[in-house]
Parts: sequence; structure tokens; C-alpha cells
Amino acid sequence: MSESSFKLVAWIVAAGLAGAILALPQPVDPWEMPSLVLDRAAVSDAIALDETLSKEAPDSEEAQALRSLFLDHGRSEANPPYERREYERRQAAIHRATKAVIAKHGEPAFEAMRADAVEELMRVLGDGGREARSEREEGILGGFPTVLKQYGALRGGVLVAPPLTLRVFYKARWNSIHRRPFVEGFSSIEKQAYWGWLALHGWGKPLEKREEALLAFRDAGGFGTLEAAALFDLLEGNPARASNSLNQLYEASGQLRLRNFSLGVLHAGLLPPVSP
Repeated sequence: MSESSFKLVAWIVAAGLAGAILALPQPVDPWEMPSLVLDRAAVSDAIALDETLSKEAPDSEEAQALRSLFLDHGRSEANPPYERREYERRQAAIHRATKAVIAKHGEPAFEAMRADAVEELMRVLGDGGREARSEREEGILGGFPTVLKQYGALRGGVLVAPPLTLRVFYKARWNSIHRRPFVEGFSSIEKQAYWGWLALHGWGKPLEKREEALLAFRDAGGFGTLEAAALFDLLEGNPARASNSLNQLYEASGQLRLRNFSLGVLHAGLLPPVSP
């Protein structure tokens, strides 16, 4: 056998042994949630729609008044605390200004203003803006960086959430300030980006709230919800159900990772081994 043939055979044998080792059942720490996975084409379409809508945002006196109040609110968020009376006065003014914009331009124009606000945010973040460097940026960011930190989307000054998640978090904030439901006007992929991050990556938040987010993520067509539900069972103190669910998912999909997660519950001493 030539030297090159020997090397090829040795490589094949080594690869086979490595594959066999990897295929062996081995317990894996079962605490890591699946990562948020979003369809790339749907994400691109959602962002492109925002970019298009932002160009249609009105610039009338009514629209300018509403933008000004929104920026005032952001500056107040960035410099707490402020009096309850001031908050209520501004909220009443925002309500009146919103009605004026819709009366003059229609509901689509209001949605275009939301998209335009998101585009402004992304320009600030794209310039490295995690902290305001001007009065206008202070109004745009408001308390948003604090929200990102609370939900693990901003860690050590680095944005770690997908861009669409950042965008929909800001949309939710914009909706809230204008007294609209958090996810009003969200497409399915935007709901996935919003609820999926809260469910899968909202460590430190109440488990009940994360489970509610997981249901909304599932209803929006989110990926990995069954695995996450099994891990939520474990977090809730139901290791038997968690191990059984993970094993069923393994049998259905053939993913060794799920089998090893199921074994990890046993290995951690959370369940007595099942007798043959």
C-alpha cells in the first residue's frame, strides 16, 4: 500500500471512529433553549417594507407635532423621574395628535410614521449609538437601551439580538407610547422576532411571561417551540415530562442532540433511571 493510500485509509477509519463516538448516547446539559431562527427571505421582506413605508410618512404640521411629542417622551424616559402630571399631559397630547394625523392622512400614514421611526432608530444604532450623543438621539433612543439590556438583546454594549428583533422591540415601544397594542401591525415574521426572543432568550424574566410568549411565538409559526416547551417543563420542576417530550422529539426527528438532552435530565440526577 502506498503512503498516500495508507493516509486515506487512516483518515476514513478516524472519521468513522469519530462519527461512532458522536453517535453514542451521552448526556448533555439540558438547560440551553433553542436559538431564535427566522426565515431570511421573510426578514428581508419585512425590512424592505419598512424602508418603503418610511418614505411615505407624512410631513404635515400634524405629523410634525406628533413626532415632536414622541421625541419629548423619549427625552423624558432618558431622564427619569418625571412627574405623573407631566406624563399624563403628554399622553393626552399624543392621543390628540394621533387622532389629528389619522383624520388628515388615514391609518396607513400612521403606520408609515411608525416605520419611519424604526428607520431613524436603525440609523442611530448603525452609527454605533448605544447612548445618545445629541438631543435628537436622546429623544429617539429614550429608555430603549435599558429595555434591550433587560431582555438580553444588548450585552456589554454589544447588540446580540437579530436586527428584526431590535426593530420590532422598538415598534412595540412606539405602539405603547401611542396607546396601541404592542404587536399591532406586526406581520407573522415580526411576531416571531418579538415573541420568540422573549420566550427563548428572556432569561431572568418570569417563567409565566416567557411561556405566554412561547404560545404566541408558536401561533405565529415560530421554529423550535416543542423543544422549548419541554425545557420549560424542566424549569417548572417537571423533569419526567421534559425527558419524555425530548425523547419523543428525538424519535420523531432523529436529532441526536435531543436524545442527549433527554439523557441529560437523568444524568443531572433530576430523574431516577428508567428500568428496562
